[in-house]
Amino acid sequence: MNIKLFLLSIWVPQYFLKKELNLLAQATLNQLDQLLQIHSPQSLREIPELKLPFKGNLDDIRAKMAQEHNMRVKILSDSLGPEETINIARPQMFNTGYKLGLDIKTRLGLNDDLNDLIRAAKLLYRVLGIEFEFHEDDSCKAYHLKRCIIIKHCSLARYYLPLTCQVLSGTDEGVVSGLNSQAKMVFKEKITEGASACFAAIEMKE
Repeated sequence: MNIKLFLLSIWVPQYFLKKELNLLAQATLNQLDQLLQIHSPQSLREIPELKLPFKGNLDDIRAKMAQEHNMRVKILSDSLGPEETINIARPQMFNTGYKLGLDIKTRLGLNDDLNDLIRAAKLLYRVLGIEFEFHEDDSCKAYHLKRCIIIKHCSLARYYLPLTCQVLSGTDEGVVSGLNSQAKMVFKEKITEGASACFAAIEMKE
């Protein structure tokens, strides 16, 4: 059992949650700004300068991060169109998430273990105000899957536009692969697109 992860699963100090949330905000916003620099440089110059780290409580930081994400994704969409924005931005957000996952894996000393993956994912989703259930039962059979996660509460869904969620969910999928080289997560349904819960497949290399 990973002691660091076990202790953090019991109690997480607020300063740790805020620090991790701001690290995630900085990484994702920097990546979106890099895309804007390529595809809409004039618009990037018109965006007010970010003042990081974001201040306030966790809900304040999440709301500010989501608003900044929405603004940048909308600018990309206005320039490229929604479909091209997804095609270009989502893989880049996956790469950003992958690096974040690798960083967490290194800092916590994680192994490529399914239990470690789920505990670490729950910790990171707590940073974002997201609660999920992991299943290896009939809950996954609707998609003929062995494993899945179901998200019934997502604080970001209150703020995200559907296109923003489509782009930024690539970060989540990247984080999972970074946390565990044997794992792959793929979203099937999202709250921001009208579903009652987010549903994602968890695939493990056999």
